[in-house]
Amino acid sequence: MRALLLSLALASAAAADEVVLRNGSSFSGVVREQGDKVIVEMDYGTMTFKKVDVRTIQRGGEDLFTQYQEKARTATDVKSMIELAAWAKDKGLPGRATELYRKVLVLDPQQPEARAALGYEKVNGQWLEGDELMTARGFVKVAGRWMTKDTADRIREIEAADRVEVDRANLARRMADQKHTEEMTRLGLERDRLEYEKSRESRWSWSRNGWVFGPAPFGGVVGYVLPASGPSQTVPPSPPSTVPPGQPSPVPLGQPSPVPPTRR
Repeated sequence: MRALLLSLALASAAAADEVVLRNGSSFSGVVREQGDKVIVEMDYGTMTFKKVDVRTIQRGGEDLFTQYQEKARTATDVKSMIELAAWAKDKGLPGRATELYRKVLVLDPQQPEARAALGYEKVNGQWLEGDELMTARGFVKVAGRWMTKDTADRIREIEAADRVEVDRANLARRMADQKHTEEMTRLGLERDRLEYEKSRESRWSWSRNGWVFGPAPFGGVVGYVLPASGPSQTVPPSPPSTVPPGQPSPVPLGQPSPVPPTRR
């Protein structure tokens, strides 16, 4: 049996046509020319090329497509279609074989050979294929892959643990960002306070009329004036802590700046 299958395979390979493209690629199968296209039917599907892209076509010695068409004219019942489908599959025409098996199911939906050839399997009295068949076998599809239920459950547990870890990391990052923002805000407020205190202290100066609050009291700019108690008053050790209420007292412009009294 193995020797027979090997001989059939070698015969099919020897009879196959070969298309060589201009880029050096080659494809073996049943070759048909249709207009400006070259069609190659292979075991794993059909490929179509433009004739301008084909360098050479080497025929395998027999025109399988013509033979198939001749046989198809007489294949009108289920039995002859099944036989022709098996012949087409052996000759390297899987696409033609699939078409025949589907035609068989139209005539006989329960035909077992056609069902099996198309990937069907009978489960609990029903012919199933594809996803329905895999589900009936107890498999579960996860991320496009079929696997046993136990494997799927383990994968889901791992994914759930990963999601928890990602959520924890995201929460920690958001908390760190919020803490950083709060710290930057605090530092900014502290800087503004220090700058205000420095500016406030620099605006107090002593004049003959007392402590003056203003940007440049000796330059004659209007500011707040705290009158002195007498001409013999000594300069207080520090300026007042608050600015007096009311309108600022004018300092005459253009007057020479008096020298504050000396300490006794």
